[in-house]
This record gives sequence, structure tokens and C-alpha cells, in this order.
Amino acid sequence: MKKINVGIIGKNFGYKLIYTVIHRIKEFNTIAFCFKNPVNFKTINKIKIYTDWKKMLSNKKIDAVIISSPPETHLEIIKTAIKKKIHIFCEKPVTKSYKQVTQVINLLENKKLLHIVNYEFPKIAAFKFFKKNILKKIHIKKIQINWTIKMPQQKRSSWKNFHNRGGGIFYNYICHTIYYLQELFGDFSIENVNKDRKKNPMNIKIKLRNIKKNFIIYINFKILSLKSKQKPIHQIKIFDKNNNFGLFSKTKSLSDQFILKKSNKVIFKPIDNKKDFRFYPVFENLKNFQKSINEKKILKPNFFDAKKVHFLINQISSIG
Repeated sequence: MKKINVGIIGKNFGYKLIYTVIHRIKEFNTIAFCFKNPVNFKTINKIKIYTDWKKMLSNKKIDAVIISSPPETHLEIIKTAIKKKIHIFCEKPVTKSYKQVTQVINLLENKKLLHIVNYEFPKIAAFKFFKKNILKKIHIKKIQINWTIKMPQQKRSSWKNFHNRGGGIFYNYICHTIYYLQELFGDFSIENVNKDRKKNPMNIKIKLRNIKKNFIIYINFKILSLKSKQKPIHQIKIFDKNNNFGLFSKTKSLSDQFILKKSNKVIFKPIDNKKDFRFYPVFENLKNFQKSINEKKILKPNFFDAKKVHFLINQISSIG
């Protein structure tokens, strides 16, 4: 089987994680990197280093591109990749707005290109166990999500701080929640959004309703200051008529591990704590990308999934 030649755009997530994972997949062959400031990166295992992604994508040997640069750069990269018939693996968010992701979908029409978006949560071991072994056996009455994180230590100018650059609370965090809710429980409508703009603009409460089964989903998202003594958490509590289930993470950061509880008793925890959150989910998404290319079919999570996420973010962020 012919190897898939890959170019990776982005130094932080792209090199530090994606490359660590992708070279474990024998069907991929990384032939190029693109870094804005490639200090100390003249050569990496004889892989060519570019400073201009346009020049990298002009390399006719590249079959697929992995995009992990800031979201505000994604649209132009994706448009160029589509024009050059290069398959696309993209870090979330795919673009910085619903308008832009719709533009991407339109450009893909009648194209035989494959695409994956790196939404990671449904690939976490505890989420997979819940979906496979629990979900179909319960009758959900309500879901309560409490996600509290510490304010990330990053430059004020970072894109991660700005909604209109593809960052902020919605594109950087809540997009994860929207995707895993859709993937696990199906589509939902927005009932209410409460943004505490005066006391705490980083505190957002969202009420959703599952369209098919009509249960309510409550989301309480909060960003704490670095000085706060409150502990970060990520809890997904699922209530049915007989038992309560919960996916819990005692988060020091976004990438801590999840366990699954049934009525406060742990029924699942990952075997490999060190790799469960980031390594294995990224590995599975990259394996899906490889399978998608080899079998010439669109697999999840893809740009169509991203459009649904962006549509809801657009609605939620405009309310309140």
C-alpha cells in the first residue's frame, strides 16, 4: 500500500503532539513541516522545513495536510489545499466563524477530498466505554455539565483570547462540549443562555433541549483567575430514572483524565493515565484520517460535523 505523504503546519500542537503521534502510524510519511519561526529546526529526521505554508502546499508530493496553526489562518490554507486536491486534517475550530466554515463546505462540493476535524473528547476511553456499554441501556431524564478551568497562562495578544479570531470561551472550550453532546446524545435546541457580564463575564450558563428525547441539558462553564482557590473540574452528570452516571475529571488542565461513575462508584478508569486524554484520541482521529483516505470515504469527525458545531456556537454567542 502506497504511503500517504503528509505536511504539518504548526509548531506547538503540530510538532509537539501531532508528529509524536503520527509517526506511530506506518501508513503516513511526514515529508514537510511549516513553522513561522523555525529556530533550531533546520532538519527533523530529514524532513523539509518551510516558513511559508503556500510553498509547502506547492510540493506536489504532499497528499495530505495537517493544520494546527491559529484558526484565523485556516480558511486560506483549506482553500489552497482544496484547490490542490490535498486531503485535510484540521485542529478545531476549523475556521473562526460559521460563515467561513459554510464557505469551506461549499468549496468541497463535488470534490473527492477527505477531511477530519480533531475533536478529541468522544475518543477518550471513559466516553467510549459509556457510549458502548451504558448509553443504550438508560433513559436519560437530565444532563448537568459543570466545567470550571483556571485562566490559561498565555499572552494577552494570543488568538485564544479572542472570539473573532477563533478563540475565546466558545471556540476554544464550549465547542468541545457541543460536539461531544451531539456525538453521544444527538441534536439539541437552545433554550436559554445566561452570561454574567457584570459579575463574571467568564461565567456562562446554557440550557439545551435534546430534540429526539426531549430531556434538558444544563451547562455551567466558568473560567477562574489564577489566584482563585476553587479547584477546576469537568463533570458530566447523566440522570436516568434508576441511576446517576457521571464522567468526571479532576482537571488541573484541559488534558487530565476522565473516569466513569455509577451512583458514586467508579465503574471505569483508563489503564494508561498518561496518554488517555491527548495521545490516544489524536491517534484515533489520525487513524480515521488514514482510513478515510485509503477507503475513499468520509468518516467522523469531519467538516460537516464542524459546521453543526459552528452553527450552534453562532447562535449561543449571539444570545444574552
